[in-house]
Amino acid sequence: MIRLSLPYPPSAWDLYTGWGKSRRLSGEYRKWREDCGHFIRGRNEHPISVPFSCSIALKRPNKRQDLDNRSKAILDALQHYGVIKNDNLLERLTMQWDAGLDAECVVIVQPAEEAMAA
Repeated sequence: MIRLSLPYPPSAWDLYTGWGKSRRLSGEYRKWREDCGHFIRGRNEHPISVPFSCSIALKRPNKRQDLDNRSKAILDALQHYGVIKNDNLLERLTMQWDAGLDAECVVIVQPAEEAMAA
């Protein structure tokens, strides 16, 4: 099991700018992903390369936020920094608002129960 405390992720709507060949990471997303690197680097020697489950708890900044828009940035950062081999191996995702967190975002990643039994 890997437990990470990360900064609050940007919305899926704010990850990229431009369209087609001019599409690129937005400045906000690039900075957030770099910030995540300080919390993730060196935490996992080998990426999880089997089906995995991910639990995400976020501290809600206001009532207008959508919970589901935050998972894309988190999963992409986990893949970028080698915590997981590929986010297409995700078998189960749970997300919740949690006002009692000690961080803005807490992520727990572990091999799926089915993968651990094999």
